[in-house]
Amino acid sequence: MKNSQTSVSAYSIDDDETETELEVIGRFMTRLKVKNLPRNYQLFYEALYGQDRRLAEEIDALGPLPSQSGLDEIGLKYRLVSHCGLVARKSESDAAEMLREVADQLAKGLMKKQRFARETETAQHANDALDTLNATLSNLMLYETELTERLRNCAHVPKPSRSTGA
Repeated sequence: MKNSQTSVSAYSIDDDETETELEVIGRFMTRLKVKNLPRNYQLFYEALYGQDRRLAEEIDALGPLPSQSGLDEIGLKYRLVSHCGLVARKSESDAAEMLREVADQLAKGLMKKQRFARETETAQHANDALDTLNATLSNLMLYETELTERLRNCAHVPKPSRSTGA
């Protein structure tokens, strides 16, 4: 692909001085069927006019119809300003997912402790040690119940849509 007409790295930007940078970028994006998102314009600007030729080579390596996720990975790798929002959205989504997982794990542990508490309450050989253990277990379950609810409330951050638009 390095020698093809659509290759980003092989393109000479001095061919037509009457064509604006934006037109050149738009033409390449159209040829590669890349969505005309602002972050893609910056990515292609850097590929065509930037100092780091490796960026252009990585776009070339994606082939003639690069995926948006592949382009975004490159933008994130080169820390382009237009891709910073993607990092924030991904971090927020990852944090919410982690909170949901922790809340689920706590809820499962809480159910096991509740079952154990019921079993100890019905045990026929109750003594002081069993009563102390049962009281401690009750306090622990109360704490975990409150923690689980707080985590679930934090995890109700809406998941961002999976679309790659703007």
